[in-house]
Amino acid sequence: MVLGIDMGASAVKLCALEGGEVALTHYEPGRAVDVPALLGSLGIDPSSAERIALTGLSAGSAGLESPGLSPVRVPEPAAIGAGAQWLTSRDDLVVASIGTGTAFVHARGGEYRHICGTGVGGGTLRGLARRVLGLDDMREFDKLALGGDTNRVDLLIGDFVESYGQLDPYLTASNLARLEPPAGDADWAAGLTNMVLQVIGTMSMMACMATGAVAVAVIGALAGTAASRENFATFTRAYGTEFIIPEHCECATAIGAARLLI
Repeated sequence: MVLGIDMGASAVKLCALEGGEVALTHYEPGRAVDVPALLGSLGIDPSSAERIALTGLSAGSAGLESPGLSPVRVPEPAAIGAGAQWLTSRDDLVVASIGTGTAFVHARGGEYRHICGTGVGGGTLRGLARRVLGLDDMREFDKLALGGDTNRVDLLIGDFVESYGQLDPYLTASNLARLEPPAGDADWAAGLTNMVLQVIGTMSMMACMATGAVAVAVIGALAGTAASRENFATFTRAYGTEFIIPEHCECATAIGAARLLI
């Protein structure tokens, strides 16, 4: 067994590989997760692992340094890129890794380069949910957003002209700018989600232009939501660049870290 552990700013993601394949993944939200206790609760004895890979901003606080254990620190851009490549079976990708913020990595031919990043990510959406709608439970927020209509809060290109060059009328002209009733909380939740995902999608497109990559892999917990899948399908349809959201997207970086030790 090879363990991969990604310790981010607001969650711990882990995976166990058996024979090179994913045997288990787990996503644990929180800033101060007790990793040894978490592994124990999942029935995993770290001393039985052949290798343990650590990555992420908080990798230094995993608490796994002990006699008999020798975790290997893996650079996060490499873990992001390797995980996305393996899960998508694709090369020459821009990887948009949505965590508390969002990192963009170019993965090609076994080389992984951090392109840029943005502070807009899942943490942004959590802050907006609390400040705008008074919601701390993101599961409740996501459920609310699914029932909303972004057209009640966003202005579309079609609100001004029938089309604008290559841009279709259904594309957003200005997020949260409609400023007229009858938008409700669900519509605002949908609009806030839409705004965060569109920033990430737009930056992904710019990263593709800078690197020549022809596809984008979107990973992270936010990537797997229904709103994310709908939003990035719109980007694929509108611009022709393929956006891929792989299975195990929430734990892709942990998987990539483990894969790099095989």
